[in-house]
Formats: sequence, structure tokens, C-alpha cells
Amino acid sequence: MIETRVGLVGCGTVGRGLVELFGSKSSYYGEKYGVTFKLIFVTDVMKGTAFADEGLDARSLLTSLEGGRNLSLESFGRASGASLPELLSVARLDVLCEAAPTNYKTGEPGMTILKSSLSAGVSAVTSSKGAIGLDMAGLKSLARGNGAILRYESSVMSGTPLINLVRGPLAGCDVLRVEGILNGTTNYILTKMESGMSYRDALAEAQKLGYAEADPTGDVEGFDAAVKVCIMANEFFGKHLPIDGVRRTGITGVTAEDVAEASRSGARIKLIAGVERLGAEVSGYVGPRRIEASNPLASISGATNAVTITTDNLGDVTIIGPGAGKLETAQGMVSDILNIVLLKHGCK
Repeated sequence: MIETRVGLVGCGTVGRGLVELFGSKSSYYGEKYGVTFKLIFVTDVMKGTAFADEGLDARSLLTSLEGGRNLSLESFGRASGASLPELLSVARLDVLCEAAPTNYKTGEPGMTILKSSLSAGVSAVTSSKGAIGLDMAGLKSLARGNGAILRYESSVMSGTPLINLVRGPLAGCDVLRVEGILNGTTNYILTKMESGMSYRDALAEAQKLGYAEADPTGDVEGFDAAVKVCIMANEFFGKHLPIDGVRRTGITGVTAEDVAEASRSGARIKLIAGVERLGAEVSGYVGPRRIEASNPLASISGATNAVTITTDNLGDVTIIGPGAGKLETAQGMVSDILNIVLLKHGCK
């Protein structure tokens, strides 16, 4: 059995989902993969820090997190007041999981968290988009230089394995274009507008359901999708695109009549994000587009994500799945952790 010592930074929705999976599926991970996870510490700027060298009890920890209690006041361990570098120096981690909120322009706090981990030779998994979109190449170089591994599957389509699909089963294919629906909030809003809702009412419903933030700018103006395009450009084409280098238009200018007119002709309006290579040039784009019924992306409703990968050997391959959610995003992180652990132990 491979014992894996894990630390977690960020105890919001995704972080709680990861703790939940560690608690509910521990036996499965052991039986299926021969891997056991020891959660050594969790730390969150709002919720405090809990540390236990022998491993935290995931179910007790989840109860505390769901109850909104400050972890530093719980009897979980001795390093409750330590900074992240101090925690890393004593935790003897195999993998650090970063699930903090993200800033698209600065990459913080994820950038500092990931650099701290990789500089210490600790492999890292992240669900945040900011740092990976801003400097994937630099973070990968830092990981290689310190004998660590960096993974970020959850940064694009939550737990839907777009990155691992291209790295694995599609290996050997030349990828020409990757485009699709990468923001569930805007797809939900556009779907509701098809039923006659105004943009304003559809946005309000999305906010009520938790799909959209109180300030929805990142979603509706296309920033969230644009930073995912930056990640895809680097991952699939080795090209760094700054977020300002992505052609970007949001959905705020889409009217109910635009949606109705498309629907009358059998088409649908979707916010399409993509990256493509033409010769030596790689370009990224985000914007509302009229999608004909014959396109697989036309059938995608609600908060679901879908991406079509255009390749030389297989033509178009479309992957559909959740693009958000507590357990869905945490699943992507678990997949990355298992990938790192099995790779390090020569099992993959």
C-alpha cells in the first residue's frame, strides 16, 4: 500500500469536496489503486489551520468545515498557527492541493502557494485557473528543477478530463483546434433565455442557484473562459497567450431576440471559447456564436461543459461533462493526485 501525505490550501467548496472524497472513498482508493491518503494539514485564510502528523480524520474535519468553525480552535494538531512554508518544512508531504480563490491578472494567491510547494520539492495539484493561465511554463520549470510534478486538470473543465484525454488516449494525434463551452454560468443563462427569460432574469436565477457570483463579470464578460483558453494554448500548443491576447466578447450584448431568432431557425447561441493553430500562429478567442443543430455543441444545455478537439488522425472528438461542482472539481484533483503518486512509484 502506498501511503501518500497530502496538504490542502483552501477550504471553500472545492476544498470541502476533496475532504469529503478522502473520507467517503478511502477504502475504494486502497482497493483499486493501492493508495492511502493521509491528510496532514488543511489551511485557509478565513477558517484557520489544522495539522496532525498522523493524519486528520476527514469526517471530523468535514463536520468542522461545514459547521463554519475555526479550525485553529479545534484539537486537530500542534501547528495551527504556522505559515505555509513552516507547514511544508515539517509536514513531509507528497502532494500539496491548492484550491484557493483565484485572480486572473495576478494569479494570486495560487501563484505564491504553488511556488512555495514546488520550490520545496513537493508536487502540487491545483483547481485554480489564475496561476496556471499566467505562467504555466514557469511553474512547470520550477517543478522539474526541484524533482516535483505539477497537475491542473480541474482548472479547465472541473473533473471532466480534457487535459488528460489529450495527454493520454489522444497521444499521437496532432491537435489542430480545441473549442467549446467552457463556462457553465453563461451556458445556463443562454439556455434560460431560450425559454423566454430576459438576460437580467436569467442572470438573477443563476446567482440564486450559485452558478453566478454576486459580481458576475468574470463569467458574463468572458474572463473565466479566456483564462481557460490561455491554459489550453500552453498545454496543447506550447504557446503562452496572455489573457489580454485572447479575443474576448461576453454575452451581455446578447438579446432575447437574438436567442429567439436563432432558435426559430433551429440554431442556438453559445459562448464559444477556443484555441487553434494555423501554421506557426496560435490564436485564442471567446465570444457568442450561432451554433447549428448539427454541431454536437448545440445540444449542450444548462451548466454543462463540452469541448470538441479537432485532430489529424481522428477528426473531431467531443467530450461532454460537468464544468463545475464540489465533488466534480474535487474528482479532477483526486485524479491528478493518483496520477502523480502512481507515476512517482513507477505504476503508470
